[in-house]
Amino acid sequence: MIERFYRKIFVAIVQDAGVYDVRVVAQKQKKLLYKESRTFEGTSAYEDIRLYLRKYLDESPLHYVAVLNPAVKQGALAGCKHSSDEEIEEIIGTKTLCRNEKWLLYSSLRELDTLQQQYKTIGLDFVFSPFSLLEHFFKDKIKGGFALYALAQKDSFSVVLFEDGKLEYAHHYPKQEKSTLALEDESITGGFAVGIRDEDEAEKGISLDDIESLDDLDILEELDDLSDIEDLDSLEEIAEFSEDEPTFEEKRIVFPRGSEIKQEMDKFNNDYYRFELIQRTLIRFYGEEKCDNRFVETVYIADAYGSGEELKRYLEEELFLNVHIRHIDAADEVIALAISEEEDL
Repeated sequence: MIERFYRKIFVAIVQDAGVYDVRVVAQKQKKLLYKESRTFEGTSAYEDIRLYLRKYLDESPLHYVAVLNPAVKQGALAGCKHSSDEEIEEIIGTKTLCRNEKWLLYSSLRELDTLQQQYKTIGLDFVFSPFSLLEHFFKDKIKGGFALYALAQKDSFSVVLFEDGKLEYAHHYPKQEKSTLALEDESITGGFAVGIRDEDEAEKGISLDDIESLDDLDILEELDDLSDIEDLDSLEEIAEFSEDEPTFEEKRIVFPRGSEIKQEMDKFNNDYYRFELIQRTLIRFYGEEKCDNRFVETVYIADAYGSGEELKRYLEEELFLNVHIRHIDAADEVIALAISEEEDL
């Protein structure tokens, strides 16, 4: 009855690479009234979010705040009952949720408590798993056979195998600093836990960081050229007859800025690391009894970080997979999940 008098406010907060993407949607009787978006970052991000949301949450008592689970230790298991020592050990110290009576979601209890404390002044109604997000985003695909699905964010990579809507295998790869991540059987590549050892530093060759300035190399080349000229005055005479010639500054090669080079290399590295993560996941799955001689032929990637073309090429050329990439707005998907969950309350 109260819904006839108040609008519903849905808030989604997605944290990735130190940036909080905040989405606010207002509905009344399932009709969209407005949709607002803002991003926050820095040490004051949470306080800024709290102040930003206050006016929206004060609009109506029917408000719901949802986040995409940022926990490092989280995952999903096929089925809701587990008896193997390996699976029991995996969910020790976690909070579990049986989804659709088909598969189990789990997340670190300590990290969930920390999350609740962080949002206690705002209020937190829903915490959604990346695997629930993938199930919802690819709902038109997961019932159509055996395939691999992945959610690619800057700070994490979540991979799941579905067959005819049934979860078969899942793994969440968080990105962490090498100095803080310790895994027994996996080494670190690019900050992700992938199980592929880093190259020896001595074998990596010369680093561009060791060169103070590429411009210095240009100056050295110019000095070498000038050493072969006996009379510099002749240059002025030649210049008088070649006024239309481009100047030295015009002839110089313009090198990309260091930040631009880093961005391009980051995209390349991130795509290649994610290729290794998918390869690692397949190796693990193929080595288990539940594989039952099934092999992945198709991969669907929900791309939340704006790259992925190189990843597609690696998977197609190296593993001979059929790869489909869709851009995903994670905050919009969290809103959609929150609306769906609220309707079931």
